[in-house]
Amino acid sequence: MILLISVFIILFIVYTIYFPPVPKPKKQYDYAIVLGCPCHSDGSLCSSQIKRCNLAIECFKKGYYKTLVISGGANRNSYVEAIEMNKYIQDRIQIPTLLETKSINTFENMEFTYNMVKDTSVLIITSQTHIRRACVIAKNYFSDYAGIYYSEHRLKHVLREFFARWIHIFTDIKKRLIS
Repeated sequence: MILLISVFIILFIVYTIYFPPVPKPKKQYDYAIVLGCPCHSDGSLCSSQIKRCNLAIECFKKGYYKTLVISGGANRNSYVEAIEMNKYIQDRIQIPTLLETKSINTFENMEFTYNMVKDTSVLIITSQTHIRRACVIAKNYFSDYAGIYYSEHRLKHVLREFFARWIHIFTDIKKRLIS
């Protein structure tokens, strides 16, 4: 029993070291990065995309950023997430945008966006389940970043993110051991 508790405590410590609290927005950022997720097979936006777009619109209206980067390629079907999300946003409000259309995961979202905007201040917009991992990855590219998110409690998203975070931890540990 003590061994099980010890393992749990060690895993909890590792987890909290890898995924610290999300930096909260404190100013106007040069860019906001709204992270994509796959469109439905007919090209319509999934509920997560709509929530992210609506949050990006709300943040723009509040003056949290100057330009929006919509990041996401064609993942799972031929519809490019950034293009479809941009249509949704621009139908509701005119926001200055840049489209990053090649990425298929959060690592590429950050890398490809960094290649577009370099090390400027960024506000990351995504879901509550995704924000911590997104910020951990953003930290590798941007020195000035914060995150904002909408509430997300659907079991499939919580479980997917739980496993994605542990994969991130084990991948990072493996890289450190090899180098």
